[in-house]
Amino acid sequence: MERFADITSSNAAKILGMYPQKGAIAVGSDADFAIIDPAVKKALAMSDLHVRDFSPWEGWEVEGWPTTVILRGKIMVDNGELLGDGNDGQMILRKMDQSVLQRPGV
Repeated sequence: MERFADITSSNAAKILGMYPQKGAIAVGSDADFAIIDPAVKKALAMSDLHVRDFSPWEGWEVEGWPTTVILRGKIMVDNGELLGDGNDGQMILRKMDQSVLQRPGV
C-alpha cells in the first residue's frame, strides 16, 4: 500500500511541485483521499466519469474503482454520486522540489 501511495500521489505531487500540501498525510497538508474498492472490474462509461460529453477513457477496462473521494476533508463523491458543486477547486502555486531537478532524466 505504501508503494501504491507513492506512485499515485506522493511522487506525482513532488514532481509537480505541490508536495507536501498535496501527496502527504500530515498536519498542514490538504485532506485529499480516494477510497478505492480493488475488487471492482468494469468498463468505464460516461456516467461514471462526471464529465460533459466526451472522455478518451470511455470503454477502458479498469480494475479498482474509487467509492469515495474526499477533497480538503469534504466528501465530493460517495458511491458514484457527485456531491461537489464544481466550485470546490483551488489554485495551488507550484514550486519544483530540488530533489526532482537533481535526478537524471529518463
